[in-house]
Amino acid sequence: MENIEQRSNRKWKKLLLLILFAIGLLVLSAYLLVHSYISKINNSSSLKANTQAAETQVMDLPEDTDSTEPDSPASDIENAENEIRKNMEANSTTVLSDKNVFNLLLIGTDARAKGENSRSDAMILVSINKKKKTITATSLLRDIYLQIPGKNNNRLNAACAFGGPELLMDTIEQNFKVAVDRYASVDFYVFMDIVDAVGGVTINVTEEEIPIINDYIAELNRLQGEENGVDYLTSSGELKLNGKQALGYARNRYIGTDFERTARQRRVLEQAFNKVKKLNLLELNKLLNKLLPEITTDLSEGDIFSLILSLPKYAGYELNQWSIPVDNSYQFMRIRGMEVITLDFNRNIEALRAKIYDETAPVTQAYAPEE
Repeated sequence: MENIEQRSNRKWKKLLLLILFAIGLLVLSAYLLVHSYISKINNSSSLKANTQAAETQVMDLPEDTDSTEPDSPASDIENAENEIRKNMEANSTTVLSDKNVFNLLLIGTDARAKGENSRSDAMILVSINKKKKTITATSLLRDIYLQIPGKNNNRLNAACAFGGPELLMDTIEQNFKVAVDRYASVDFYVFMDIVDAVGGVTINVTEEEIPIINDYIAELNRLQGEENGVDYLTSSGELKLNGKQALGYARNRYIGTDFERTARQRRVLEQAFNKVKKLNLLELNKLLNKLLPEITTDLSEGDIFSLILSLPKYAGYELNQWSIPVDNSYQFMRIRGMEVITLDFNRNIEALRAKIYDETAPVTQAYAPEE
């Protein structure tokens, strides 16, 4: 006869099998869910095709010029060009990477039409430091004057129009000596959808900003075939902005310098991020299903799987935001009719590395997605 111990062992084996089966179902369900998200995202291959096609048609970009303003003194321009050359020739300064830090470049293009090849209106390097448990958002000002590999010296925002996100990533890596692991790109319309999807953002709008925001809204109304005056702001103060209004606020570069403009962009993104952190699983699922098809990225399936599963953990990370160039390391100049920002590259490279990396960690290992 079967003794009590044998019967007990059989019960435990059955229970163990049931537990393993349940865990297997959960893992499979999670994989299928994440895979369904991944299948919705626009792969970068189609964007590469668009970029290559555009490059065959456009050999150079029209530069934003103002013929009434003279260029900076020739000696100042020569010094700026020499600084760029010396920085690019500094091959001993290797591109810094760290297995504990994942650098994702968020690109907001100024495309007025879907799939249009265009400049990058916003460039924010989001650095997830798993060791320090921080997320650092670094705005790179669009007017920074540097070398675009394979092209002439130009403003940073021209790189995306010349060669798409890949050339922009390469430009940042070579000029600032930090690894850019992946990118995610959105246009005007996706930006608006993101803000609308989280229920808008609350921003303190000044009286001075209202007519500028409304001018941007008027352009969007024309592009979308909407009536003039729709979504115009009529009063200042703390306002809840929808996607169109938030975009007008974030694009404003006529009040203050581009530093204030990038601060506005980060302000909107921080509010959106804080709202996403508070969503429950059903709300998050709805948001991802809506937004992912509108994002173009080169994130691998493993990257996306790791990032989505880590969202609850990242919600607890400390969020920092700042911009490059740093104080007292730049100069406003005019070169070939363009308003540009020339840099002390060494100071900005050192500041960027110190901000996003743990300097005591080994820097020779590339990022690997979490298990």
